[in-house]
Amino acid sequence: MDKTPYALDFLWHQVELGYEEIRKKKYKELVKQFLFNEEYRKKLEKKKDYRGRNYEGGMLEATASLISLSLCMYDNYPEIDIDLLLTAFILYGFCSTFTKKECFEKIKDYSEIIPFLFKKQRKKPSVELTIFDQLIKLDNKIFEKLQKKRKS
Repeated sequence: MDKTPYALDFLWHQVELGYEEIRKKKYKELVKQFLFNEEYRKKLEKKKDYRGRNYEGGMLEATASLISLSLCMYDNYPEIDIDLLLTAFILYGFCSTFTKKECFEKIKDYSEIIPFLFKKQRKKPSVELTIFDQLIKLDNKIFEKLQKKRKS
């Protein structure tokens, strides 16, 4: 496959739904700098997700999927900080289009976001970090199983 089978408008709609669910103003402002920047959007539309969706738009597809999974998780565990998770997943997608140094420079004033995107900065795992890591693994496993099923 050369590119995502999903319409880009559909994937952006999923990401924007996640953005709309963010209630904390500081996170919303941070995400807004990425989400509504046309240059950044175009870069994310082209980005491959080398974990499984190794095709154009793969990272945007993964980001949209992870946002949806986060919202489902929140339905069952409303005490988690969904604003933090949604922000982290949206930035996970966008930061994949930059070098680590460039990404760090863009988010360095948000110390609570840094451990999600830079594992070496983790001091102790929070429930949100655990969810973040496990949802990425779950999404990848689901994708891989579906790919095998489609090929058989």
